[in-house]
Amino acid sequence: AQAAAWPKPRNQRGDAFLRRWVPGAGLTAMMFRGRALRSALQQSRLRRGGFGSPRDHEPHWIENWNKDHRAGKDSLDWFFRAFNSTGIYEVFLKSSPRFYGFMICGGMVGGYYWSRSWDHMWDYINQGKLYRHNPYVYPPADEDE
Repeated sequence: AQAAAWPKPRNQRGDAFLRRWVPGAGLTAMMFRGRALRSALQQSRLRRGGFGSPRDHEPHWIENWNKDHRAGKDSLDWFFRAFNSTGIYEVFLKSSPRFYGFMICGGMVGGYYWSRSWDHMWDYINQGKLYRHNPYVYPPADEDE
């Protein structure tokens, strides 16, 4: 009797299919048969988190530092509460393309009105001294001509 190098698979048809169509599938199927390895893989799949994921935990000293927020302690707390209640951050500033669009459009509109406000200030200060405030009045035409 010849001793088998590998234990025979439970599902002969499925394992043969894998060995025929997927290169190296027979070896990987054998490697993942162990109960301990399967349970370790199942446990890691349930967590669905890892390095850099939102569910990845920070070290305790960072979590404690983040818990100590400054709400109600700042002198500008009234401003932060008013700004957060407007929802500007969630709508315009949270996404990079929307942020850039907001900055470009806001810069164009803001620059236009900034310039217009200084023009009005200049007109107010120099009222009566500018050419457009003192239009030239033509003398009445002579009847001789």
